[in-house]
Amino acid sequence: MKTGIITKPSAWLSSVSGGGHTDELFMGWAVGILKEEGEWMQVVTHYGYRGCLKKEGVEVGNAKELQKREQTEKMLIITKAFTDVMEEADVHSRILCTLHRGSFVSALPKSENGYRRIRLTDQTEGYIPAVSCKDRKDGDGYLYEEDPDTYFLRQRSDRIFTEEVFRRQVILSAKSYLGTQYRWAGKSAEGIDCSGLVFMSYLMNGILIYRDSERNHAYPVHEIPPERMKPGDLLYFPGHIAMYLGEKEYIHAAGREDSFGCTVNSFSPEAWNYREDLAKSLQAAGSIW
Repeated sequence: MKTGIITKPSAWLSSVSGGGHTDELFMGWAVGILKEEGEWMQVVTHYGYRGCLKKEGVEVGNAKELQKREQTEKMLIITKAFTDVMEEADVHSRILCTLHRGSFVSALPKSENGYRRIRLTDQTEGYIPAVSCKDRKDGDGYLYEEDPDTYFLRQRSDRIFTEEVFRRQVILSAKSYLGTQYRWAGKSAEGIDCSGLVFMSYLMNGILIYRDSERNHAYPVHEIPPERMKPGDLLYFPGHIAMYLGEKEYIHAAGREDSFGCTVNSFSPEAWNYREDLAKSLQAAGSIW
């Protein structure tokens, strides 16, 4: 399969060529190229989501090259909302570009002054603050393994820490988007939607889940009784998804006028942030545990 890697800070996926946005991709993310049509290509992302992507800003390669990148290069993931890539390891240096949280870059040996030297997917080299990144934990195997249909179900055992640590970390990742405006199909601190929020929170901690707001049996989240849900588990409503925080509270990205953006609401009628409509329409809870 031909593959591609995003070489721009962000790129939009559409349902059809030139159509409305359905997903957001970031620097370093990989796609499988299914078909090319003029300036557009039909692709599948490294997490199994399909759509149309403009050819501009995509470096074309193949599955073997993608596998080699994963096996031989030390990949980092950007953890801050935005991170400037500097020409030199100095805060006064020239800014080469700005990356979104979730972007992937290759680590290079040299580090100095609290900066890590990195290489972008367009081969540009620069420096980012060491506190702005960590080792990437998810992978691109869905695009090059011989058995992609079971790839997402095989993630959990070798990619994450203990259950307690994972639950704590995934909640911290979700809370890092608090106050972000709601943006349909968005997955960045510039704007994010409900499934983008939970997807990014899990990706930042090494697990790829389904991008949309419904359950999908090809992914590791399985249904559990609502009375068994714990912090970090997912909550499914009609056309909406959220993450349970504990103490009857949940975090989500909402497009409603009275709770617009990434916010925390409660199932408790006595709470100031109670959402009656969601409290009465919870369909299921889901967990990777």
